Amino acid sequence: MVFQNGKPPAGGFTLIELLVVSTVLAVLLGLSVGFLGRTDPDGVAASVLAGELRAAQLTARAEGLPTEVLVLPGADGAVATVQSRVLQPVVAFHFEPGSAALDDSLRPTLGGEGVPAGRFGHARRNRPGERTPLLRWAAPPEVADLGEGGALRVDLRLDARGSCVVLRLGGAVDLQLDDSGRPRARLRLSGGTAGASNSAALQAGVSLPVGRWCTLDVACDGRFAWLALDGRELARAVADGRPLQDEATVLEVSPGDAAVPGLVDEVRVFRYAFGAPQNLPSQLQPDRRYRIAFDARGEALGPTEVRFVHAGDQP
Repeated sequence: MVFQNGKPPAGGFTLIELLVVSTVLAVLLGLSVGFLGRTDPDGVAASVLAGELRAAQLTARAEGLPTEVLVLPGADGAVATVQSRVLQPVVAFHFEPGSAALDDSLRPTLGGEGVPAGRFGHARRNRPGERTPLLRWAAPPEVADLGEGGALRVDLRLDARGSCVVLRLGGAVDLQLDDSGRPRARLRLSGGTAGASNSAALQAGVSLPVGRWCTLDVACDGRFAWLALDGRELARAVADGRPLQDEATVLEVSPGDAAVPGLVDEVRVFRYAFGAPQNLPSQLQPDRRYRIAFDARGEALGPTEVRFVHAGDQP
């Protein structure tokens, strides 16, 4: 190699410089490999699991609905994973005048009349003789996919007890009050295990209060369906499958032919969904499949400990 004026070209590297850089990189690589080699896989697994448990617990407390965490062994040599099942808000309908929708798919059709003295602002009530629902919203699967389960929540205040329809979600969910103001619901399901019933019925033994705001939930998670009043479960039934939805599914709240005898405020729709699976260290596998459940208050419904087996200890 020939240098001009005995110097290397501008921007080039000498052999000595390259050797120095290579030596530094080798030292750094050795340190990083040594550090990774000393990483405690049990500590990493405990940290990952704690994070997912905390996420599920906080979601349950925030939304007042149960959640869970799954710890799954890896199949055919794959790494084990931890995955939290949490609630995602789909849409919340408020009745404030002039409320804007973020997207046309979230825009409902409103009926009845506005009442300023609602629970969170304006509420609505049905007009006498008007047959249109207080709220009508198209909810096909691509807009509100409840395939993993979900929940419908409504805030209402009864002026009197009487038979009515609180809401309907197509043919999937029918939530009513009987003559005594006791909630009851019927769900139609699809995609359950072989021999499972394609419907679930719920009947609460407690009446909704009169003259006081309350929050009523109807929910399902692929295994069970339940009714809850102000976060307290009133009824539960086996519901093996997902709510039956199609392109014509519509959410209707307080239809005029069976109107709620009182006021309705916020209406909210939630969907259950699994978060991204978190990989556990390749050296560890859980000794079995774990499901760690939390109730609507975020309290664990059983032990939260998971037993891991090191790869070298497996038979």
